Order: sequence, then C-alpha cells, then structure tokens
Amino acid sequence: MNTTRKQSGKLLLLLTIISIPLLFSSCEEDSYDLRNEIIGSYDFELKAYIDDGQELVYIGDEEGLYDVTGTAQVRKSFEYGDMIEFYQDGDLLFQGENIRETDNSIVFDIPTQEFWLGAIPVTVRGINYWDVGNSSYHGAYLYQDESVEIAFAAEVMDVSSDLVLLFIAYKR
Repeated sequence: MNTTRKQSGKLLLLLTIISIPLLFSSCEEDSYDLRNEIIGSYDFELKAYIDDGQELVYIGDEEGLYDVTGTAQVRKSFEYGDMIEFYQDGDLLFQGENIRETDNSIVFDIPTQEFWLGAIPVTVRGINYWDVGNSSYHGAYLYQDESVEIAFAAEVMDVSSDLVLLFIAYKR
C-alpha cells in the first residue's frame, strides 16, 4: 500500500512538472501583441478610384489626378491599447482597430475619424475591402510581402462622393 502511494505521488509530481512549462507557454501566446507584426516604416502609394456600384474604377491616370506617394510609420497607439496608428511626417493619418489574425494576414478596420487640413474638415471612413470568411475588413497586413492595403473614403467639408482611396504600403 505504501508503494502505491509513492508511485501515485511520483506520477502527480511528474505531471505537475510537465504542466508548468505548458502553462507559461500558453500565457506567452495569449499576451502576444499582433501589432508588433505591423509596426514599422512603409513606403506608400495612395491611389484614387471611383466606386461605380459594381467595381472600383481607377482614375489616377486622368488629367489633373495623380497618385500620392510617401513614407508612413505605423505605431502602436499609446492612448488605446488595441489600436495602430499611421503617421506621415509626425502627423496622424488614421487609426486602425479590431485587429485580428487570419491564416496569411492580420486584418483590421478604420473607424470614422475627423481631422482638419488647415481650416477644412476632413472625415475618413473605412470601406469593406478584405473578405475573410463571413466578415469584411477595411485593411490588412499581408505576411508574405510585408505590405498593408487599406480602403477608405474621405469626405471634405461633409461632402461625400464615390471616391475611394486605396492605401498600399510596403515595409522598408
């Protein structure tokens, strides 16, 4: 009888020793911040499209219209623990929220945001662009080529249009 207790005590001790590293590894996985994958410096291009109701039609080639290029930094939001922020030359461009991981990307949404260009109010609103399962998202970070693609509309002085802007950026 004493031998059986020793064996079951050893078995319990062995199971405890084996399970302790598993507990710590699962805690580390749960606390991993997906935003770490996205943060960094990007070369971007902002392309202009018109939404004709069925598809996006590129208008950047038309006279007087052009694509905007630049460098943006993606940072973790210090104010909101679950958001990312896109900056250009120290100015906030827009924020991303509802960050989720899929098989080959990280998807997120662009909440409606208002800012001022001088004395002109501009509202940025994310547009469903990435379909994953039964859900649509405004933007995605693609692991394969370390790029970000985001679709949004910009309303100037509360005037909406069919203009859709695609922000396409590659990590430097």
